[in-house]
Amino acid sequence: MANFVNLLDAPFSRRGSFIAFANDNYGEDLYGKCNLWLCSSRIKLEGMMDFNANNGFRIIKFQLIHGGHPVPYSIETTPYEIALKSKYGEVRFVLAEPKLVLAKGKGDVALRLSIPKPMSFFNLDATPPEPPKQVDVQIFKTKVQDYLVAPLTGTLEAGEEYTQLNPANGELQLAIEDFFKVEPKVRASYPSYEAGLADVTADFEQYVEQICPKLPAEFEPQRLQALWQNWQMTVAPDGVSAYKRRMVKMIHSIFEGAFVWQQPLQAIVHAKTPAIAWDIFCSAFEHMSEDGKLTDSLTFEDVPSFGLKPPVHGVALLELMKLFDVSQFPQAEKEWVWDGLKKWTDFWFDTHDTDGDGVAEFANILETGWEDSPSFNVGFPNASPDLNALLVLQMEALAKFGRLIGKDEAILAKLEADAKALTIKIVKQFWNGTEWFAYNAKTGAKSDSHTISLYFPLLLGERLPKDVVDKSIEFIFAKGGFDTPYGLATETLDSDYFFHGFTQGSVITPSSFWMALALEACGRSDLAKKVSRAYCAMQRDTGFFHIHNALTGKEDRSLTAFGEKGLFWSAWSSGAYIYLAGRYGE
Repeated sequence: MANFVNLLDAPFSRRGSFIAFANDNYGEDLYGKCNLWLCSSRIKLEGMMDFNANNGFRIIKFQLIHGGHPVPYSIETTPYEIALKSKYGEVRFVLAEPKLVLAKGKGDVALRLSIPKPMSFFNLDATPPEPPKQVDVQIFKTKVQDYLVAPLTGTLEAGEEYTQLNPANGELQLAIEDFFKVEPKVRASYPSYEAGLADVTADFEQYVEQICPKLPAEFEPQRLQALWQNWQMTVAPDGVSAYKRRMVKMIHSIFEGAFVWQQPLQAIVHAKTPAIAWDIFCSAFEHMSEDGKLTDSLTFEDVPSFGLKPPVHGVALLELMKLFDVSQFPQAEKEWVWDGLKKWTDFWFDTHDTDGDGVAEFANILETGWEDSPSFNVGFPNASPDLNALLVLQMEALAKFGRLIGKDEAILAKLEADAKALTIKIVKQFWNGTEWFAYNAKTGAKSDSHTISLYFPLLLGERLPKDVVDKSIEFIFAKGGFDTPYGLATETLDSDYFFHGFTQGSVITPSSFWMALALEACGRSDLAKKVSRAYCAMQRDTGFFHIHNALTGKEDRSLTAFGEKGLFWSAWSSGAYIYLAGRYGE
């Protein structure tokens, strides 16, 4: 059994599931120094506000027992199974259904499940535990969901702080079922382990065939891992969660939600199967307030979002219209999308233009998507060229898509005129002749950083004056600029603000993805290919992490919260790898 993925890099789940498996937070990928946990990815948004709090990701600890004592084991994985292997026997796990885990063991080992309590080394009043009792089933209750543990082969016994399945004739089989908003109930029968394995195998293989059956040879070695990460982070409506359409979450535990500004990128990634891509793109507009604001991120609960993110939906729609025929979808749904995109566009001009000059501004750091960017050192409201370039493309997308679905031509002509007028303002107000900058709309103070997001106007391509495009590209690729062997850094290497943070000098997913499309829009497919290949080679060699050191290409897991040691793989990054390697990998 080969090790498909290291659980210290990426917890293990399947499409549509709120169950995941992870190694100990501070464990190692070594025999005897790892412990497998069953985890819950139902993490509430309000809990995200306290970054020092434990978010309850790891729930149930698994141990292999021989002779009454825990014994060391190793963790091995395929795309479909996890195996705990000891010298006395092994136990395998499969997510047979999104809410059902099946375990199957052989050899002289028992499987112990526990929810450990904080240890005390000075509990002098401790009384000896009562001997375990044989039980039919066991229910582990948490604040959000319950887990029902049912023995299929072997005997289940409950101790003071654990439940243990003992083998019968060298075999054990166990079912663990996730119950959310319903009372736990034992099934009359459960699928066999083999049937569960066949189900999850077929589901993943179908996804692989639909989305990316092959990549150019240079990037093929990590294709399945990238697809697996995207597949296992995909959620779907299940009748009880807040999700109304397919969405792709970001990172297990720390960024567990499906972030709405990531869905347009994921729609492009899934474009080989238009029905899936369109569903993901539409998902954003299911969660819109009356004033046109899209939620920032969505977990299993639909609760008010404390932020929002840049409007990348228009540029994505224009890209999707190049990749497949969007006219194939129902007329009513297309009109609903147009209306939602229009409200989302109007929201920015109606609520984020404090000086009334027709140029939108970010109101605070949580709206920017670039939370530590030095371009915001001048304060807020922050007028930024990237935000306004995205709004130009959103108006153009409304016009192009509107003609496809029969919208009133006068409305569409005005959108195009407004887009052209804003493009002129972008050059006039954010370009100093050699560089792009942001400014405070109240004080007029101009940023002096060299931040890659300020170069997003290149997404406008030929709509910009040629000398602006040429000088921008010259600046990006100049010595000491953004260009590195690993893709484009988020701050120039010679900037006074360069720092190994999130958007202060690292290589990250959104800038890598959108700047590749921006260079393509400027007619520089050679440069788009250059930076995309560098980014994808780095991801292939180090893993699908969201943040990489721009000087070494190594992953940066220093962004932490909720007691985690660092960030896991990101579906944002694996998605970008799938698309960019496929487009520019030859």
